[in-house]
Amino acid sequence: MNAVQSLVRPPAVSPPGGLTRVRHRAATLILAAAALSGHLQAQFIRGTIRAQGSEGIVQGASITVLDSADRHVMAVLSDERGHFVLPLAGGLPFKVTVRKIGWQPSSTELIRATATDTLDMDLVVPMDGVLLPGVEIDARQTTSFNQRSYAEAKRLGWKIYEPAEIEARRYEVSYFSDMMRALSVTGVKMPARRDDCYVNIRNGRCFSFVVDGQAVGPNWVVNPVDVYFIAILQATESSVQFGDKAPWGAILVVTRMNGDKKNP
Repeated sequence: MNAVQSLVRPPAVSPPGGLTRVRHRAATLILAAAALSGHLQAQFIRGTIRAQGSEGIVQGASITVLDSADRHVMAVLSDERGHFVLPLAGGLPFKVTVRKIGWQPSSTELIRATATDTLDMDLVVPMDGVLLPGVEIDARQTTSFNQRSYAEAKRLGWKIYEPAEIEARRYEVSYFSDMMRALSVTGVKMPARRDDCYVNIRNGRCFSFVVDGQAVGPNWVVNPVDVYFIAILQATESSVQFGDKAPWGAILVVTRMNGDKKNP
């Protein structure tokens, strides 16, 4: 004779959610060898996942079997009809947990059955959404691109020519090379002609310009009025940060257009 059990219980405390109704029928069956070859003495769980309230089937839910010590035993996904089948070895107590993306996980209590039982289970899952922690945004704490760029350059230990130094000189010069000289920038050979590059004295190769985070090549016209701060990167630093776009060193320029005062 089949033993039919119906269980209604409140949501479990851990994990949250809880299966609100579990119906299962335990029966010792002789299973078709063609369909279940190699598992004739096994325990089987088969059933359907349904949504609480609508009783609609739930596709793609993860059904996991855990033993009494919460160790993972086996897992499957419900099919397009909400059905699943789980073959188990032995007759140890177990519980079933159902998970679905966006829903709280739900679990049964421990279930005990003999090693040759087939359990038909109708699992009704509450559709409680997962509560995500709130995010507080304080506008006073937001930082500009320029502030973040400066903090990152400091963190990485690059040679920085400070915003205050540039502020004091930006209106005294007409060309970027003159600003570099006024700042006493070291390790850089200034271009003799307009089309020449800035040369890294350490390796004799051209520096690449990096403007507001973008590598733009060795020849770039920079208006001193636009400059917020400058950093000089040697080849090992620039190649790590910008790869083959700046292999021999970089002159990093952060302009005033991303958080500092706008151009007059």
